[in-house]
Formats: sequence, C-alpha cells, structure tokens
Amino acid sequence: MTPDQFLDRCKLVCHVGPVGVWEQIAKHGFRTAEQLIRHSDLDEDERQRLLSTPRREPIRLNVEGDEVLLRDQGPLFARKDLTSILGDGLDVSDWVRLLNRRSFFFTDQVSMQRLRDKYVELDGAQEVIWLSPLRVIRMEGLCLELTSQNTGAIGRRTGPQKLADTFVPFSSFPNRRPKELTMVDGLVDLSPVVRAERHFRDGHTDRIFP
Repeated sequence: MTPDQFLDRCKLVCHVGPVGVWEQIAKHGFRTAEQLIRHSDLDEDERQRLLSTPRREPIRLNVEGDEVLLRDQGPLFARKDLTSILGDGLDVSDWVRLLNRRSFFFTDQVSMQRLRDKYVELDGAQEVIWLSPLRVIRMEGLCLELTSQNTGAIGRRTGPQKLADTFVPFSSFPNRRPKELTMVDGLVDLSPVVRAERHFRDGHTDRIFP
C-alpha cells in the first residue's frame, strides 16, 4: 500500500480508551500493554504472566504512580481451545505477546463506534483520540503495520485465523481498506493528534483537546 492509497481508503485513525486515558497519553504517549506491564509495580512472576497470558478481566496497574487500566482480552476466550485458531506454529503466549507489543488504532468508523458504544454503555463514558492519517504516515522511525481483521476478536469460522503475518508492514499491505493500524512499541511523539473527545452514555460529547 502506498501513502496515497492509504489516505484514499482510511479517512480516520483513532484510539478508544477509558476515561483518563488522554491525560496519561498526553504525559507519556501511546504506550503498549507490554510497556505498561514492564513499568508497573508488579512482581516479576506476575509481570511475566500478564505478558504471555490472555486477560480474562480488565487489569488495573500502578505505573510510575499512575493508575492504568488494561482492557480485558475476553474475545480470546470465545474458543475453549485457543490454539485451534492459531497457525504458523504460534502458541497462545506467542499471540498474546504480539498483541501486547502494539498500540492499536481504528481505521474504520463503524468498528470504532461499535467498540466505543459498547464501553460507553458499560462504563458510562469513553475517550476517543483522533490522529491525522497524513501526519502518521509521514512520521519517520515508526514501525507501522496494518491488519485485515479485528485482531482482538475471533471469527466463527473453523481453522487458523491468527497467523505470524497477521500484522503486515505498511508498505507490504495490499491496496484495500485495513481494519486496524498498529504501532510496534507505541508512539511518544503526539504531533499527529488533532483532537480528543469524551463520549457519555446520555449521548453528549465533550472536547478535551485541544
């Protein structure tokens, strides 16, 4: 995929998180689950367990004095045998480590709204951080990857769904609309961020940046 093809197919790049996530991002950038776990106050055994085991429930961490919420990975428990949907010799810990090393961004409005509305209903509010697609792809040194599936979900079909090449380098992705954009090891430079909003259950929205 070329930059022009991406800009034609993807009119948005955004991240959805719980209330307070923008405040944390403004201070530290977009951090991956792996980075948060490694910098938390957990003991080493618990740290290694979280790095390699799916999260059935949300996890609250103390990271350098801040309370941080890691979402659950509940959809990974949709199959009794998670290994049945893994291919290319991956085991469960391999897949979880691949997920934990990346920050995830929606490139599709419908998918973003579906997840946002789900957690707004559950928690009362959610924050959405919008990035400029053009600024993102112009940044140097980022390891950008695209995917053709919701990597945190499991389809109803049988056979392998999660493969070693699920995350495709930007330049190697075919010319079609991706489901997600990911950044390996997160993003510290926030210059691509154009706005942040807080969405509430009653339907109103507050602009929290700028």
